Amino acid sequence: MPCANCECPFHELKTDDGSLPSGIQCLVTEAVKQVRFSKGEVLFSQGQASSSLYSLTSGIVKITFQNPDGREQIVGLSSPGNLLVGLQSINDDVYEYSAIAASDVTACKIRHRALLAAVKNSGELAMSLIAAVNAQLAHSRSMMRVLGHKCAAAKIASFILLMTPDSQKGNGRFTLPFSRMDMAGLLGLSEETVCRQMADMKRKGVIHAPRGRMEIQDWEQLRQIADGPAA
Repeated sequence: MPCANCECPFHELKTDDGSLPSGIQCLVTEAVKQVRFSKGEVLFSQGQASSSLYSLTSGIVKITFQNPDGREQIVGLSSPGNLLVGLQSINDDVYEYSAIAASDVTACKIRHRALLAAVKNSGELAMSLIAAVNAQLAHSRSMMRVLGHKCAAAKIASFILLMTPDSQKGNGRFTLPFSRMDMAGLLGLSEETVCRQMADMKRKGVIHAPRGRMEIQDWEQLRQIADGPAA
């Protein structure tokens, strides 16, 4: 099935010269359909029967976990690339967390059972699934570094760098679909601390952050802050 999602680990490029073809053939064509979610819509909920995973074409999804006391905590993020939302629950009866669109999202919805059945008959597809698992582990390690024993400023700077789309690494302008409260919850900081630290970065000319937007003005200084001392 031709597909525009060249970020998906299950796409199949057919060109010999390395150029991007106009139509990408999907390796799991019988198991996938393209879907859209508006900001705030739920892809799936914690405790819901696990049936599908999602490969994002555009947008950002936040992963949340509801604690026994009812508090909701952001525990991860997913953006276009080789990450598959729902991959951790591919062999489980229910989803262990919720996935919510943090911005408008387009994605390929892939049925678990059909994917696993296809993997048994295709070494190429099995290797693609392994690559997706490795990408998920690499992303988790990046998040652990952000959330590690860093001071507040270093955590926030690392988070901004992690959230910068590869396509925007040049001009540093992108949408940041998280409130200061969301960032505080994800980074284990208070909202006041996030606001204070980002205001300090703006005063120093490191970033410009009008509501809902982010512009990195000094890449070198931002990286220096991200590599800052432990808390």
